[in-house]
Amino acid sequence: MQSRHGILIVFFVVIAGIAFARGNSEPESQTDPQPTTEAVDDPAGIEEESLVIEPETAELLFSLGISPFENRIPAENFFLPVLDGVEQSLKDYEGRFVFLNFWATWCPPCREEMPSMQELYDELADEGLEILAVNVLEPEDLVRDFIDEYGFTYPVMLDRQGKVSTQYRVRAFPTTYLLDRNSNVIAVRTGYHDWSSQAMVDGFRALLEQ
Repeated sequence: MQSRHGILIVFFVVIAGIAFARGNSEPESQTDPQPTTEAVDDPAGIEEESLVIEPETAELLFSLGISPFENRIPAENFFLPVLDGVEQSLKDYEGRFVFLNFWATWCPPCREEMPSMQELYDELADEGLEILAVNVLEPEDLVRDFIDEYGFTYPVMLDRQGKVSTQYRVRAFPTTYLLDRNSNVIAVRTGYHDWSSQAMVDGFRALLEQ
């Protein structure tokens, strides 16, 4: 009789253990689901892919002696006065292809390349090119005398405290960034460059048409 009671007790213990194990396993499967293998829309990934610079654009920039970035980088906006005293922002030029040049009057390579910038501007301003020449840390009168002497007509901005050049990590003069029509930085060129050759004009025209 005792042996029969013992068998029954063991039987109920085993059944209870199985029920307890099942009870513990169900919540675990609800709170820790297996990862799905189904495709999920990824707007951030799509946006990042759309900012990648196309190989043909990169090759064109390389051919012009300009270093392209891997991705189009949204440009940081800024506000600076121009020589006529009116403050403008970079956003004011959205929709145009911006040639953003940092320079100083004491910089020989800057002085040497600025006439070729004027020639490029004369050729392509009507097609959507804008040149912004940002002077760094110099008095307005000095800058005005220099610009008037050479007859440059593209906009000249005054970075009197050097905040914008720091914002754009300018470490040498001249430094030129290129921004597409959506205000994305696409390339950089440091040091003197001849911007007026026919190959350069044709290359920029191709960039404007993209």
